[in-house]
Amino acid sequence: MPSKRPLALFDLDGTLTWRDTLSDLLIREFGLWRCLAAGARLSPSLLGVLLGLVHRDVAKVQVLRHFFSGMPEAEFTNIAENYGRNHLAKLLRRQARERLDWHRKEGHRVIVISASIGDWIAPWTEMEGIELIATRLKRIDGQITGELEGPNCRGSEKINRLRERLDPQDYDPIYAYGDTQGDTAMLDIADHSTYRGLR
Repeated sequence: MPSKRPLALFDLDGTLTWRDTLSDLLIREFGLWRCLAAGARLSPSLLGVLLGLVHRDVAKVQVLRHFFSGMPEAEFTNIAENYGRNHLAKLLRRQARERLDWHRKEGHRVIVISASIGDWIAPWTEMEGIELIATRLKRIDGQITGELEGPNCRGSEKINRLRERLDPQDYDPIYAYGDTQGDTAMLDIADHSTYRGLR
């Protein structure tokens, strides 16, 4: 029987990158002052997350609605593709870049599993020749709603979405890289887990 293929699972924000891609995209696209104004307007929810009073998914949707609700899908796609192709790679940590390249060179199956919106990650993963599982943004009648299409891809949802694509038992060994509690379920299924080790 042939040996099983190794599998490498990477979180994106804070693991592969040194900062959050959503905030980076928003500042690049809308400017610092508009983002600061939005932060002030949404401060009750954002502070609520820090205090454990507001679920992070609720605050995330409020931010997405503020900037993207009602935006034509074509405009949003242009913003996301430009960011993914021209800016995301600049955020990669050096050690994370090296580890990602090692897995690719060894022929491992590599999947980025992210709570960020897939639209601005996919252009980068496509250029890298790796796979992506990420949070989806809802569209209605050609417009962005700011709502999520299905659950936020964090915590146990990362594993739910992974199992929709493959059976982890078909891979050996499994490597996983994460940096927050939202990655714990993904790290738990790995033979080799790395928590905040790519810094």
